[in-house]
Formats: sequence, structure tokens, C-alpha cells
Amino acid sequence: MKPKVMIITMGLSRIVEPIVNNHQVVGVIECAPRDGKESKKNIFYKLTKFLYTKIKSNEKILKSYVQSRDIPYYYMDSGSDKSLENWVKSIDPDVIIVFSMSQLLKENIFKIPKYGTINLHPALLPSYRGPFPNFWVYFNMDRKSGVTVHYIDSGEDSGDIIYQESYEIPLGMKSPVMLDHAIGTLGVNLLLKVLDNIEELPREVQPSNSPTLRARNIKDEEHKNLIEWKNWKIERIWHLLRGTELWLNSIPSPRGIYRGQRWSVEQFEKCDTSRYKVSQLYKEDGQNFVVCNDGKIYLDLNFSFKKFILNIVR
Repeated sequence: MKPKVMIITMGLSRIVEPIVNNHQVVGVIECAPRDGKESKKNIFYKLTKFLYTKIKSNEKILKSYVQSRDIPYYYMDSGSDKSLENWVKSIDPDVIIVFSMSQLLKENIFKIPKYGTINLHPALLPSYRGPFPNFWVYFNMDRKSGVTVHYIDSGEDSGDIIYQESYEIPLGMKSPVMLDHAIGTLGVNLLLKVLDNIEELPREVQPSNSPTLRARNIKDEEHKNLIEWKNWKIERIWHLLRGTELWLNSIPSPRGIYRGQRWSVEQFEKCDTSRYKVSQLYKEDGQNFVVCNDGKIYLDLNFSFKKFILNIVR
């Protein structure tokens, strides 16, 4: 008999549909993002953003997805409080599956299911424990990574390992492609394997110490100073910029009517850059590029109509 599964995740992540389609999902908890509180934007900006989201019919939202399938839904914005505890106990799942949480789950929640609570971590534990392993894998130019399925305990990514699988990261692989493979394929397959064998899972105790520093989040004020432009070779800078192009702000942003847009990091060229200033953005012959000690990294404008409209009403 298949177990009753509860999922905790942020948004309609890559694990939701495969588990819903293959197992008995009895509840879904959506974890609020780390910056989940309303920002101090003007009311017109908020209204425009809301209307845009509603008009975009193909936008997938976790709440509407699970409710259309009559799966109970809970928005977790107050941590592992008594309200959440009572809700989980009322549904009585056999196992909780976790992927992509902005906070640590506490014992009053993860000890409820009879088969425990199991997390999918996008790294090869005990390396890269913490909330942001993907960034530090790119930052350290670690060309081998992996995924780990492990039990949740009171520590941070320190519970017993169930399954792991590794993979190679080609130079310049962008993070959505990497995550499609790491989470959408390898991670999902491991989670389905866990649920198919829930009563006889292996357990490997982790060492207390990690061989890497904690994979912490990056503060806003750190973005501009993360890259050692004068010391790193262009391959390392290009690899990091490509992998983090959707959110890292280490190069000057587009200006004017394109303010608020993002750059798409294209190819690089090794060449003499002695007449340019390292780390600065230039445009020549219709091409945008940022300068390194030993070459140029070419950029294209990744235009978003949504960002264009929201920038107007800020």
C-alpha cells in the first residue's frame, strides 16, 4: 500500500507534479520565502503586479494547482507553530517530503509521520550544508555536484543519508538547466524510489563536520564584491556569471528604459583588454560586454515585459 504523502516546498517546484502523479498526496504546505513579508512598494505597483499575474493564464501557482486536485493546502508563514502542528496531525501523513524551504523544520513537525520527514538537498552531503548550495558550487567552480535524500533531524542538513547521486557540471552550464537535471530528473527519481521503498530504506549516519563551509545565503551588499576581477581567470568569472545570471548582481545592470531588466550571459572571448577597465560594462559595434583581465564576456538583454511594466509604475 502506498504511503500517505505530505509535501513541503516553495511554489510549484520540480518535485510536486511527479509525486502527485505517482503517489497519494494528502496535503501540501507552501513555505513562505525568506523575504515573504510585503515590501514597501506603492499600492499602484502592487496592484499592477497582482493584475499581471492574474492575466498571465499560463502562470503556475502551487495553491491553485493542489486545490484543483482537492489536495489540502496550508501556507506556512509562521514557522513550525502550533497551528501548523495541529494541521499536520489532523491530516496524519505517513511521510513528509521536503524540498526548498526558507527555514528549518522543527521537531514538533518532522517527528509526526511514522516514516519520518525526508528532505531533498541539492548537493552531496555532508558537503555544502545550508540553504544556498547551488551558489557555492558555482562560486568554488566545483565541477562535480549531486543530490542527497536524507532524513530531517534537529540539525541543518545533518540527518541520516538515504540515497545520493552525483553528476558533472559542464563549464558555463546555466542554473535552470542544471536544476532540471539535478532536481527534475535525479532528485525526483530518488524521491520516488524512497516512496516506493518507504518501509525498508537504507540509512547512513553523516559525520558531524562538513568538509566545506556552510552554504549560506548571500547578503545584498555582498553581490558587487564577490568576484575577484583582478585575480580570477575569465573562465571562472564566466562560469559563475552564467550559473547565477537570474539573480546575482555582480555586473552593472541595464539602464534607461531597460532599468530593472537582466543580462543574459553569452560567450566569452580571450583577448587584450588593456585599454578597458576591468569589471566595467561596455558597448561596441552593437555588442555589450563586461571586461576581465584576459578577455570579454558578452551580454545580451534578457527582456521581460513584466519587469518593463513594473519598472514604469515603481
